[in-house]
Amino acid sequence: MPKILRGAIFFSVLSVATVVQGAEFEVHPSIAVSEEFTDNVYETTTNRISDYITRALPGIVMSYKAPALAADLSYVFDYRHYARKTHRDEITHALSANGHLTAVENFIYLDVSDEYHRVSLDATRDVTNESLFLNQSDRNIVTVAPYVTLRPTERIEIKAGYKFTDTRYFGSTGIAAYQFTDTSYFGSSDIGINKTDHVATLNVAYELSKRFSLTAGYTFTRETSDFDNLSQHQALGGFRYEYTDKSFVFAQAGNTWTSYDSGQRLSSIVWNAGITHVFNTLTGTVITGVRYDEDPLRNIMKESFVSGTLEKRLNRGSVSFSPMYSEYVLTKTDSQLTKKYGATVRGQYEVTQKLNGNLAVTAEKYEQPILGSYTRRLEVDSGLSYLLAEQLTASLSYIYVEYYSPGIVYDNRHVNRAMIEIKKTF
Repeated sequence: MPKILRGAIFFSVLSVATVVQGAEFEVHPSIAVSEEFTDNVYETTTNRISDYITRALPGIVMSYKAPALAADLSYVFDYRHYARKTHRDEITHALSANGHLTAVENFIYLDVSDEYHRVSLDATRDVTNESLFLNQSDRNIVTVAPYVTLRPTERIEIKAGYKFTDTRYFGSTGIAAYQFTDTSYFGSSDIGINKTDHVATLNVAYELSKRFSLTAGYTFTRETSDFDNLSQHQALGGFRYEYTDKSFVFAQAGNTWTSYDSGQRLSSIVWNAGITHVFNTLTGTVITGVRYDEDPLRNIMKESFVSGTLEKRLNRGSVSFSPMYSEYVLTKTDSQLTKKYGATVRGQYEVTQKLNGNLAVTAEKYEQPILGSYTRRLEVDSGLSYLLAEQLTASLSYIYVEYYSPGIVYDNRHVNRAMIEIKKTF
């Protein structure tokens, strides 16, 4: 894992720099051990196989803060042992590293980041909560983004920059055949499209008043990948209005032009709008728009979405309701892949000062015209955590996922996962 080692070296240098500069530097190692029982390792409809999974998760969290440089890093080494040998023992990593450099105050800046995580291969469906490995791949995204900001007047701010992004996928297992019905990429044992993006941006904000501002932006993206290469232009204009304290409305609209080197030319209207209103203990948010998501199996995926959240803060917790609707379109062919709609009810509660509980129930429906059918999905995610001693926590969690489809055989299955973990932070 050279990029992870690079991050560790980077923070070692920073720790030495703290002695010279007197900057703030914190290091918090941790160790966690967990045991999991799953009753359907391969999430099959019949012939279900269970297993016990032991995990060792040493980790570290670092932060660095100085006048010209701020950085943070979170890393967990994850070793997994399958007692019944239903899957090979494996090692994976979870890394999140970010840095912000002020090269010239109020003028030149640099943002860098490195993200390494296991992700779902299906851009329309996140399966990382129901399995440790099925239909997933390890993804590493490295980003380097220098930019400049200019304020020609007190009311105008101009931000221009360049962003380099390198996306790599490593290893995949248990991939369902239906996920490849619309793509012919089988380039290697690492199922996932490696990409390199060069992005140029120009954004202008004009402040008409302290509460109301106009925005305009242009983005050019050049992407090269294992699958196909593309160029994309996007132009947007809009506004943001804060009509009362912490409550605001915003909207942007424009157009996106996408050209693939293989010959396809696409043009589509894009928008991004929303409203957030804060009451005393209640916060409501609604957003809608069109965005281009990272897709492990293709270049990009176009998503048109509407989502909302209504959250109520309690004296010792919170409860929220989040409905959503998304329509996914294959950018290269301009054909619809999936419609998804559903809702999540989530609650968190502090039973005592040491005992906390959480519960989330999600119901979703996927309409899949390519496969000529639909799928319903139910997920229940619950947990309890107890503070045994200072920085020593024991937690218990249970996850249940059920799929039903009248026409897709693979999408008739369910899985139960129960986990206990003890974690010590130093």
